[in-house]
Amino acid sequence: MQALKEFLKDRSIWIALFAILSTETGMQFGCYKPFLKKSSYARIVNTVSEKAIKTLPTLKPNVLLVGTSVVFEGISLPRLNEKLRDSGIVVQSIAIPGSELIVQELVLRKVLEHPNQIQVVIHMNELQLPWVDRREIIDSSLTMISELDRKLAYQKLTEDKYVVKWENYLSMAIRWFGYHKDIADLLLRPDKRWKEFFKARKVDPNFPYVYVNEYLPSLELFSFTGLQECIEKTKLGNLIPEGSNKFHMDAVNKTCQLMVETKLPVVKNEHTSLFYSRLTNFYSFIRSKGLRIVPVFPPISIYVDPEEMQKRKSFWETEFAETLGNQRLDLTDAIPMEGNALYYYDLIHVNQPGMEVFTDQLASEILKNSASWNLAKEGQKF
Repeated sequence: MQALKEFLKDRSIWIALFAILSTETGMQFGCYKPFLKKSSYARIVNTVSEKAIKTLPTLKPNVLLVGTSVVFEGISLPRLNEKLRDSGIVVQSIAIPGSELIVQELVLRKVLEHPNQIQVVIHMNELQLPWVDRREIIDSSLTMISELDRKLAYQKLTEDKYVVKWENYLSMAIRWFGYHKDIADLLLRPDKRWKEFFKARKVDPNFPYVYVNEYLPSLELFSFTGLQECIEKTKLGNLIPEGSNKFHMDAVNKTCQLMVETKLPVVKNEHTSLFYSRLTNFYSFIRSKGLRIVPVFPPISIYVDPEEMQKRKSFWETEFAETLGNQRLDLTDAIPMEGNALYYYDLIHVNQPGMEVFTDQLASEILKNSASWNLAKEGQKF
């Protein structure tokens, strides 16, 4: 007991406790957000959602793009809106790299809380996702939902049947736990973080979009014929081809490995049923808001087994038909077969030339199908 009394008399303990509580309070109110690592999931989910909200009264989008890095890297919003200029359609994107359906829904809910003219949600569905869905919430998704409406996130975790550990809830509730890796990185390399901070402040705040893909390297630089050869040619330590760099070669290697690892039997199983349940929850919310949902199948590289992908697409169209509805767009062949590798940065994402082709094809499909969307004019109710 005496030892405890002496411990509690130590002023340094109370000073440390005060510092922890005061910084935690500040982080709870968002004071740390501007200092988050540029490439972190927490930073990107905040950047994308806040940009979308900020541009609602100025850009006045009536269509939202939702998806993962396939959309983030694959669609040029300035180019798309230029193509659609005479149609009265204006598109904004809330696509977030690495986002699961739970993240996409929470971001959409956050945007729709504000006055808006949104009438259509275009949702990009990568064909392999149902077979790789998980019961456990992954770290990246946990990080992103922690930045959104946490009360709603707790409800969604239950609704979407996630297996959640107590430490997951702790990470969501207490910022010191949620940000501990980011803070550690800041303390180790403060100079880099400050450079990111000041560079971010120089970005034109009036530019209505978060990102436009400017990557020029392509798969063509590696000249492989199959996934195993791809993995061998892009291993760490191999010679980097002229026109590429270590980041590009690493991305190619990782996506080749990912395609090998996710080459799973095209059968209905626990994972596909779980994904379908979550997709249905997401689409039910969209429709409950009176919005039209337009599912899209994005482009697929020629290095991905076409027969397997056709089976996956057929699975979607039969097993998920009720949720998808009857107005979906198929852009799996949007990138030309001839010179296909020239348009891809890695096996999943297009480069700048591929982005231009993908964007043009999406614009063409929107113009072709939008007459049936019955879009209301500005100021009218949908």
